[in-house]
Amino acid sequence: MTIVLDEIPQSSSSDSLIFKQLQLTYLVAYGLAAAGNNLQGSYRYALLASYNIPRSTIESLYLCAHLSTLCLGTIASSLSDKFGRRLACILSSVFYTIHCLSLNFNILSVLVLGSVFRGMAHSLYNTNFESWLLQEHHDNDLDTDSLKHLLRNAFVCATSAAVAAGIVAQISAELLGYRAPFEVAIGIYIVMIVFVLWKWRENYGDREAEATASFVLAIKVIRTDPRVLLVGLSTCLFEATVYIYALEWTPALQEAKEWIISERLPLGFMFSGFMTFNMMGAFLFKALAKRFDVHSYLPIVMVMAATALGILVIVPDAQILVFAGLCIYELCVGIYMPSISLLRNRYLPDSVRSTLMNYFRIPRFLLMFGVIMWHLPLSVIFTSCVVMLVLAGICLVILQNMRPREEDQRESERVVLLPASPSMTAIEMIENGE
Repeated sequence: MTIVLDEIPQSSSSDSLIFKQLQLTYLVAYGLAAAGNNLQGSYRYALLASYNIPRSTIESLYLCAHLSTLCLGTIASSLSDKFGRRLACILSSVFYTIHCLSLNFNILSVLVLGSVFRGMAHSLYNTNFESWLLQEHHDNDLDTDSLKHLLRNAFVCATSAAVAAGIVAQISAELLGYRAPFEVAIGIYIVMIVFVLWKWRENYGDREAEATASFVLAIKVIRTDPRVLLVGLSTCLFEATVYIYALEWTPALQEAKEWIISERLPLGFMFSGFMTFNMMGAFLFKALAKRFDVHSYLPIVMVMAATALGILVIVPDAQILVFAGLCIYELCVGIYMPSISLLRNRYLPDSVRSTLMNYFRIPRFLLMFGVIMWHLPLSVIFTSCVVMLVLAGICLVILQNMRPREEDQRESERVVLLPASPSMTAIEMIENGE
């Protein structure tokens, strides 16, 4: 399962047995979780629409899931800093399983409950896998080059699983109906839970702290370091567009009536196409990260993403061009995901990383809520996404200008970019100047 994609210098800790073992155990679990998650992506909207649920209600169900992420998910994921990241990863699969089971019932109250569990699962999935990995990486005193290598391989593994998940979803939906992909996902989550219990060890943030300490410390970090705030703003602006896109890509393609790809859209195969471009972005990330600092190329990625979604605004009726715009956008997402992980690794203290990442979801939800709750025309929705991407790029440019001079960074390969704090010592182990 270990993915070797580039030659690594002999001096890198990527050659060590500890790194290889960490990479293997992480990629297997993360790949299974990604497969289960992406099996739900192709046909959730189509399944709900097949129940004769109107678009406005489907959008409300999606907002319900994100409200759950914001409220219940933030609390659950933040407490994982104290009670364990492995436990949180397992709970994410349990909650996703409950959501998949709820989709077997055309009962609105059951679907709402399933959306609540999906929101909590989403929060745990998107924060605690990364937090677990970074803590293990720190504890084993591995270098930043090996972290770049592992992050890139993790996203390639996840997108490979997503491509396969789209194909499996397409075939299973054609043979057994729209519910079939969700049943397959349940089986994958069970396998993942067993593997994590077998191979992963538990790790924590500040286990001795009070349960509320991470909430307080995270707020203090945001207030005292504007770089953390800028990372958070760029994250929420970009990721708000990702979740709006995840909801609206199906109706955007269905409403495009010219230059048609197919009368009945092969949603699973199209989803696999998106994930293929996402994987290409992960490959591009490695090439970019080797030659440029993440601060210099990420604003350009934001401009590319804004241009891609702008196609949906300019030519919304041309189905093939809409599909092409969405593919280019996914390419940008593939570059963004590991890149923003490097920024979080540099600026966010490890002891409250999960808490901070969940705080960043508050403005993201507000942006999504403001765009989706009015059930606006798709052209207006995607125009809003373009604006958010431009603003995210501006935040990153400001962040770049706030960084220490390169000569200052070379003076010490372990410069600490965050203010000193009793709970922030772990970040000193990995700041070695990109």
